[in-house]
Amino acid sequence: MLTFFKSKYYLKDLIPNDYIDIHNHLLPGIDDGAKTVAETTILIARMKEINIAGAIATPHTYKGYWNNRASSIKNAYDNATEINSNTSFLKGYASEYMLDATLIERINKETLLYIQNPYILVELPLFNNPIDLYEMLFELKSKEYKIIIAHPERYLYFHNDFRKFNKLKASGVYFQLNLLSLTGYYGKEIQKIAETLLENDMYDFTGTDIHNEKHIDELIKKPILFSKKNKIGDLLQKNTVFNNSSFFKYNVT
Repeated sequence: MLTFFKSKYYLKDLIPNDYIDIHNHLLPGIDDGAKTVAETTILIARMKEINIAGAIATPHTYKGYWNNRASSIKNAYDNATEINSNTSFLKGYASEYMLDATLIERINKETLLYIQNPYILVELPLFNNPIDLYEMLFELKSKEYKIIIAHPERYLYFHNDFRKFNKLKASGVYFQLNLLSLTGYYGKEIQKIAETLLENDMYDFTGTDIHNEKHIDELIKKPILFSKKNKIGDLLQKNTVFNNSSFFKYNVT
């Protein structure tokens, strides 16, 4: 009797040597990620285990939850990079901005933190579709930002109609895949949507969205079952463009 096995592999075997993570919560004490510099150092050491060469730190900025400013993010970055082993890994800092009315107010008063000029990382509410989504995206684009949408596969209100993903992508934004989505960490439905977006070449970049060691354990130990291994490898390679770039750092007093 013949038995057929679905191919499986691990992300650590696909991540290129010069891979830069552009979505994570490594900076200490300013959001729901690392709480201390010691924890930051541990997370960085563990990320190196899966061949991640470096990261641009992206703590949350979300009014009412994580009221970060450029100054608080810079301070956390400076604290983290006082440890020599962290300095070479942390290539710069930006933020994962919640797209809401307060962000639109902010862009009229100050410059947002770039992942790399002019790319910014933006998240949407997980459960409620903003009714003015495209108006807010227009406002950001009018400031000449290039918008990377964090983990589009996790926005449940797009799941019932794939054309919603097509419309969002057609608006001129970039899609960033959470690597944890491919392991089933957020559930089978989100994993399936991630695989469909990947199959249709909708993603532009990837990120770990690491908050803690549990996330790293998942990336190390959980196999990927998506059949087209080369598509994941090609997508991971796109992040290497951030490796040799001059990252924008704010001089904040």
